[in-house]
Amino acid sequence: MRAKLSKRVRVALVALAAFVAMGTSEARAQYNGFVFGFELGYKEMGGDLGQLLDGGIVGEYAFAYQAGSFRYGLAFNLVSLDVSGFDESVSQVGANLYATWMIKRGTRILPYLQVRIGGVRYRPEGDTFAPPDTVADSAEDADEEGENAADAVNGFEGGLLAGAEFALSQQFAINVSAGFSFISTEEVDLSAIGLEPTGKGNAWTVRLGLRWDP
Repeated sequence: MRAKLSKRVRVALVALAAFVAMGTSEARAQYNGFVFGFELGYKEMGGDLGQLLDGGIVGEYAFAYQAGSFRYGLAFNLVSLDVSGFDESVSQVGANLYATWMIKRGTRILPYLQVRIGGVRYRPEGDTFAPPDTVADSAEDADEEGENAADAVNGFEGGLLAGAEFALSQQFAINVSAGFSFISTEEVDLSAIGLEPTGKGNAWTVRLGLRWDP
């Protein structure tokens, strides 16, 4: 008798869990409004710029507006990239406009495609790539100036990203994604490492984050 009761309890719990899951999925599927997210990941540089820059950790904060199966938003990201063969790094700051298509709604797993384009700014954290006339005479001079001797370069980055959201509740979801982007910047002087000047490159990025629907 106790075994039968225990089995019925287990069946009831499974049915309840399935019902809650269906309700959570339906709520997320019907949600329209603002969406916020924070992600951490890894960015691997390629192309001509990849000869200069190794990969690095990327952090991104984004907010968007959900309208049906589409989201339109703005993302801010920061990356610290190592310089190949040198004990230096380059910081990248970016801001991207993006549009996301939620391919399938009404389930706990929500796949999507995203296209994005925006501006990037690279700033060397050292003077290896600084033009000769901008290098400070001493470390004290550089400290007094309050900035690095090397010039920052600006450019554009655009690409495609694919991912999926895994619903945890009616408001929160785990976000997993991977993307590829093209980069075009002002010409970078690579004579310090024996390379021709360039301003072209690409990048692969993988991210893991949390999405919040308030």
